[in-house]
Amino acid sequence: MNDKLKPKKVTKIVYNCLILFAAILAFIRWMSVFNNDIIVINAEINSHISNFALSLVFYLGVGYTWILQKKTFHKIILLGVFIIVANILCETVMGFMNTTDILDAVYGIVGTLIGFCYFLVINKYGLEVIHDES
Repeated sequence: MNDKLKPKKVTKIVYNCLILFAAILAFIRWMSVFNNDIIVINAEINSHISNFALSLVFYLGVGYTWILQKKTFHKIILLGVFIIVANILCETVMGFMNTTDILDAVYGIVGTLIGFCYFLVINKYGLEVIHDES
């Protein structure tokens, strides 16, 4: 028997809402590059929201796939730690590639932590085991 994991309906709905939310935030941010009148909440948040959205979408995309592939939750945690460390390194040490801005790293960390909370909940309550008889 080869059991498979299937996300519950609410798991898929919340996943798609989180992806859509991050995509809308990123879209608004990039629209504000061309039109300064477009602001997410305030100018400060507007300038850092892309790190939040990118971290959240990357973590959700890879982590969700891994959970459905029955990777250990430990690997999902390590992926989140990797994203957090990458945010910190890119926003502090790698000034030659990027304008150093610790607030960008903080927004990226918050996006990753939201993704982690989602994975924590769905790992416990959001998956069904499908028994494959082949």
